[in-house]
Amino acid sequence: MRRYLNKLLAILDGAPPPTDYGHTARRGQSLVELTLMMPILLIMFLGLVEIGWLANNFLILLDVTREAGRFGATNDPLEWPTGEEHNLERMDCNSVEGGSYVDLEGKVFLPVTDTSHLPGVFVDGADSPIGYYDGVACGVVRNMAPLVFDTTQDDVVVSVFAYVVEDFGSGPVVRVTGRFPARQNECSNEPYDPFDVNRNNSYDLREDQFRMYDGVEELGPSDNDENIRGFVLTGHHQVSDAPGCIGSEFSTQEIEDLLNGASSLENEHSPNNGLLLVELFWHHRQLLGLRWFTAIGDNFEIHVWAMFPVTAAEPTATPS
Repeated sequence: MRRYLNKLLAILDGAPPPTDYGHTARRGQSLVELTLMMPILLIMFLGLVEIGWLANNFLILLDVTREAGRFGATNDPLEWPTGEEHNLERMDCNSVEGGSYVDLEGKVFLPVTDTSHLPGVFVDGADSPIGYYDGVACGVVRNMAPLVFDTTQDDVVVSVFAYVVEDFGSGPVVRVTGRFPARQNECSNEPYDPFDVNRNNSYDLREDQFRMYDGVEELGPSDNDENIRGFVLTGHHQVSDAPGCIGSEFSTQEIEDLLNGASSLENEHSPNNGLLLVELFWHHRQLLGLRWFTAIGDNFEIHVWAMFPVTAAEPTATPS
């Protein structure tokens, strides 16, 4: 029996049956090599598991932002009551009719209560049914399972842009004519207001038409000290290029540059329209929590975003 076991080991080892001392030594060498390589192979395998976990979570997050964007693309952002983005009761995922908080698999989504990190002035108010911006944001939160939205550090930001296509003599150019919510649409370091179409720090009659269409207006012509960019669900994300500002990572100029990325011929045939931007800032935690990998980085922020056309935000003013 022992002889047959020796032959089996020799076959598995890829060597002839151990009939002498040399063959036995070679088998021992293979065991030593395997022992030395096993920790490295194990670390590589566990690393692949963590990479797979990260990739899976990223795809889930990307999918939920797209799903929420589809909701926003079929609804009207201009029906949002002006100023309600400052209402803390809007910063929760209540039922569509309003009222009690939604229980997400035993986890109650509470409203934001600590506003010390928010540069804006937020006020409490009467509970209301879910509207446009909080509807889009809560569409992200409700569809994240099995992932969990952490209200102490994660955030959802929703922005809507109105834009026109104009020819100033050098070919058609896309110009953003407004960013909504109108009272939370810029950081203090931005050179111009989103409604300042001519980029001259003042409004002419034409720009006032854009600014006032459908009854939506800002607080004032030079209201560039908001330091909030977009509708924010929790207000935890600090804009990377604007200290003290929270919300979207995309400035109005960056959106305009993206829209102008198409060829001149494509712009010429593009209609005036609106654009919805949904951004999710979610903190990723490693699956296994091994010290080898957590030392590299754990609980880091993932930023995913999706854009959709929203025709309800198309400018109704006619350029002069």
